[in-house]
Amino acid sequence: MSDSDRPSVSPEVIAEIIESAPDRVRRRLDRTPDAAGDWKWVFQDEAWSVEAGNETVTLAGQHLASVEQLSCSCLLTPNCFHIAACLTSLEVALVDQVEKPEHEETLESDAEETETVQPELSDEQQKAVARYRGALIQILEAGVANAGVFLQSQLLRAVHQCRAAGLHLIAATGVRILSGITEFRKRAPEQDSQQLAQDLAVALEAAHHLQEDQSVSEFWIGTARRTQHPVKPRKLQGLLAEPVMTRSGYAGAAVLFLGGDDRFYTVGEVRPGDEQLARDAYRGGVQMGPLIQPAQKLARSSYLGTDLTASREGRLGRGTRVKIIEQGESSWQSPEFQQRFQRPLIDQWNAFYSKAALPAEERPAGWDLVFLTGTVLGASGPVLLLELADNRAVIELAIENDHPALCFRENLRMLSCAPGLTLNLVGRLSLQNPLRVFPLAIAQAEPADADEQQSRLRLDLPAEFQGRCFLGFDELQSQHLVHALPAECVLGQLPAGGEQDQLSVLRRRWVALMIGGLSSQRKTNQAFHVNDFSLLKKQGFETAAALLDHYPSIAATGGLNVADLFLASAVYLKQCQLEQSRGLAVQYLEAGHVG
Repeated sequence: MSDSDRPSVSPEVIAEIIESAPDRVRRRLDRTPDAAGDWKWVFQDEAWSVEAGNETVTLAGQHLASVEQLSCSCLLTPNCFHIAACLTSLEVALVDQVEKPEHEETLESDAEETETVQPELSDEQQKAVARYRGALIQILEAGVANAGVFLQSQLLRAVHQCRAAGLHLIAATGVRILSGITEFRKRAPEQDSQQLAQDLAVALEAAHHLQEDQSVSEFWIGTARRTQHPVKPRKLQGLLAEPVMTRSGYAGAAVLFLGGDDRFYTVGEVRPGDEQLARDAYRGGVQMGPLIQPAQKLARSSYLGTDLTASREGRLGRGTRVKIIEQGESSWQSPEFQQRFQRPLIDQWNAFYSKAALPAEERPAGWDLVFLTGTVLGASGPVLLLELADNRAVIELAIENDHPALCFRENLRMLSCAPGLTLNLVGRLSLQNPLRVFPLAIAQAEPADADEQQSRLRLDLPAEFQGRCFLGFDELQSQHLVHALPAECVLGQLPAGGEQDQLSVLRRRWVALMIGGLSSQRKTNQAFHVNDFSLLKKQGFETAAALLDHYPSIAATGGLNVADLFLASAVYLKQCQLEQSRGLAVQYLEAGHVG
């Protein structure tokens, strides 16, 4: 039984158990944070039984919202090591996520969406934000490597208080931070220090706006439920389906549609689970309004809809008034799709960067998609090279999710056997490198006539693929690549491109502060610090050098405090990454590679 099948737990329950536990129990938890991972978990009669050595823990229900649901055969129950170890191994979930995961609020008005502001926070909200920010500062001062169960319990309490006060954005972000800390301390394979640092920065930025803004934007407050607005795309053409597999143990499939209003919309089935759930959603069922169809069918079909609703980011609602009628197959050869494939790359880049500057929650569905037509050149190291048809620019096709259960790697390997194959391709642009694309789906660029079919290198996909291959789910076979080579075409390694991180000095110090806390800054070698400072100044990064120079002083509480310095560095690094990527695109354009 996988970890994702186990129950979830409310933050206040873990906090109460940890705070009530004796110090020796907390110290033991800090020494062995993954102890419960080796215990035997059995679900029977609506309860979980966990064999913890000579003791047995009982957890009643699939979501643990009160201490009364917990018991152990040992004398210290419920404040024992066995219960605490079990709880800290579970996913933390807010009540709305458990009871109403698909609940949506629908706004009946067809009026234009406008941003609303809340003049000021209530006393309850102000206290919740202050406690939340204080818990984050404590974690930063100690470092996530040293953030034991007591510090985590302080953040859990703050998350619960924020949720109760209606501050949903920082509550949800706090849950992600706790998950990241747990993964880091357990040395889990899926742990991602960069993502954890970004989540901490988002939390600090939101807390800053909530505390300092005179009129607080609705965005920084967040919503407990996804708000749906009436939309009128009328026609929905299936574009592609892609697997969803998250670090936090969720899996499923998402389908992208192009609406008649030229906007992208999505539906999906994502729940706690492993790669099998992603395959089941692709071949099983995904709900779209009153319809439940496999993702592989939804993504290859066209529909007409009335009374449709969608969230701000384009997720279609499941309201009872929605009416959807299937209108046959969708085709990438339709004028709507072909118009996007014929769009110059520079125009697609400009649209991408304008959306990349928005907060992640504000970006619409499909904001990072790129539509390309090009010819396969061959493999170069870990990437597949594609030469664009209109300007001879060479694009790197890379793998974003390399999970062994997905088909991305094997499909790119198969395509490397077909140099000269001309494709239509839809993928996601890399924010770090505009010349790198993560491919999601492919199709033959131009259907071959009867004479060309005898000699032309081409895709010959099975009838059920309906002319396109979804690279995460559909596995290419050798018979699908007519006249391909028997082995991969391997090209020389490309020279190092524009991905070199000139701000790596500051980025490393930023992440080191999160991991090691203030003590990591006290141990900084002065000579190395001077060299790093001089390097940034020499390269023209005056602001980066000034930020770097504050790191040694925060250990002595001088200058900026730890939260302000961490947040300032995060905002600066994020904006620089965006501008450097945009600059690389302009540089490539000026060199005449992109028309």
